[in-house]
Amino acid sequence: MANEPAPPALTELLDVWQESLETIIAVCTPLTDEQWGTQTPCPGWTVADVVAHAIDLEQFFGEEPRPDHQPDWDALPHATGDFGRFTEVGVDARRGRDPHDLLTELQATIERRRAQLDALPQDVKVLGPTGTMLTLDRFLRVRIFDTWAHEQDIRWAIGDNGGWNSNPAGIAFLHMLNTLPYVWGHNVKAPAGATLRLTIIAPDLEHTVYVTVDENGRGSRIKNHDHPDVLADVTWAAYARLSCGRVATDDPWLADKVEVTGDADLGARLLPALAITP
Repeated sequence: MANEPAPPALTELLDVWQESLETIIAVCTPLTDEQWGTQTPCPGWTVADVVAHAIDLEQFFGEEPRPDHQPDWDALPHATGDFGRFTEVGVDARRGRDPHDLLTELQATIERRRAQLDALPQDVKVLGPTGTMLTLDRFLRVRIFDTWAHEQDIRWAIGDNGGWNSNPAGIAFLHMLNTLPYVWGHNVKAPAGATLRLTIIAPDLEHTVYVTVDENGRGSRIKNHDHPDVLADVTWAAYARLSCGRVATDDPWLADKVEVTGDADLGARLLPALAITP
């Protein structure tokens, strides 16, 4: 999904949110027991754990009671920090469950949540993943991005290179592009006037965006620039995995998928700064 889709209406976003979760069900339904137990790019989490996480978060946002469960933290060294431990509770409580029971629970959760979301007024603000209040539009975009990222975690674990041109992928793509000015201004800390040209490449498609920084350190997108300070050509898969924090910047997998030229210092700071997930 390297074309930049038009922003969808709220009703469309609700459909894409539902599609993002039901795609996980579709991908996981035919999996073998061995595949369910495969490690994903999320530290400590198997495919089954990622599905459990999807259930837990949607139930949390639906204000359903979370499992009354206290994990053995000594056995879960990957669960660090308040956020890591928060997300681990609902996952660990479901470990050992029959995988198809997890899919049944996820489907039932989707149906309850869709009814809740459909009943909300369009101008309502809801609790977001980081504890701040978000517009419903913004909330759905963040949730679609997160769910699609986990769909890709599952696909990566089982060797399935799909899901790159779906509706959820398009919303995830927009979300990543919308964060690029913040990445360039805040994460990279590019100086005032410094400009980035980012070109995202996918089969038969190419999409280029430009961002710059004002005197207050705030990034913004611009239409074009004749002499960017940094030029980055990145495949869609690499851009997604970097933005989702799923690949180290020195991973050999990136070798033929990323080319950064121009200002060496700013360029070196760009790739690690792309990660926008907790």
